[in-house]
Amino acid sequence: MSAGRRPRGWGWTLLTVAILVVYLFPIYLMLSASFQPDASSATVQWVPTSPSLDGYDDVFASGGLERLRVSLIVSLGSVLLTLVVATPAAYALSRLRSKAVSLSLVLLLLAQMIPSIVLANSFYAMFNTWGILNTYLGLILANATAGIPFAVILMRSFMLRLDHEVVEASTIDGLGPLGSFLRIVVPLSRNAIITSAVFTFLFAWGDLLFGLTLVTQGDMYPVTVFIYSLTNSQFNTWASVMAASLIASVPALIVIFAAQRYVKAGIAAGGSR
Repeated sequence: MSAGRRPRGWGWTLLTVAILVVYLFPIYLMLSASFQPDASSATVQWVPTSPSLDGYDDVFASGGLERLRVSLIVSLGSVLLTLVVATPAAYALSRLRSKAVSLSLVLLLLAQMIPSIVLANSFYAMFNTWGILNTYLGLILANATAGIPFAVILMRSFMLRLDHEVVEASTIDGLGPLGSFLRIVVPLSRNAIITSAVFTFLFAWGDLLFGLTLVTQGDMYPVTVFIYSLTNSQFNTWASVMAASLIASVPALIVIFAAQRYVKAGIAAGGSR
């Protein structure tokens, strides 16, 4: 029986490796292109014959590090705002038992179905009135709209599985509702909270539309808009665009690898309800 299963196992392994190669090849090609300053999208060589760091030099000379800083502040701010709003909201929805909860969840899903361009145009008019265009606050508020509905739904699914007798016992020990929430519910929901934080960070880090719409000053461009603007700048080389793309991928990869254990547990727990 084991001998009959072995070829089938090798077949699945080879198929997995083939799929992995297909997915990773664009990343390799992007890395190769970043070392070819004279190449274009149509003339990139698989292996650079005369590698050069000119593309990376162009990125740093045109303010790439400053744009990374903007994206980092906006992404972390979006994560903080999302967790502050979504965590207590998810817990409240997990404790309530009424038709209003179902209606609230439907509204959250509808909020995620609204096209981003509609939200961006609405935010532009609203933020222009408030005077927060070209600010970190405006970008954080806009990007949090993608993270909050997702975080509420994910964390509520997890919190439904909590042993609420433990929470109620903490109130007998002298903890109030806020103390029970902060000292009991939040630690027990760590995996779901971290998962929500990671996805919110990735939503904000990869955003292009809000950055294009809500920012008109070059010093406030997030890194995605910076990469887009490189095609129209004096550093108009394919190598600089690919170099900027690789540099912009590093923080997201660090976050994913650092939190992958919690993300796996959070998704598995949230989806088991």
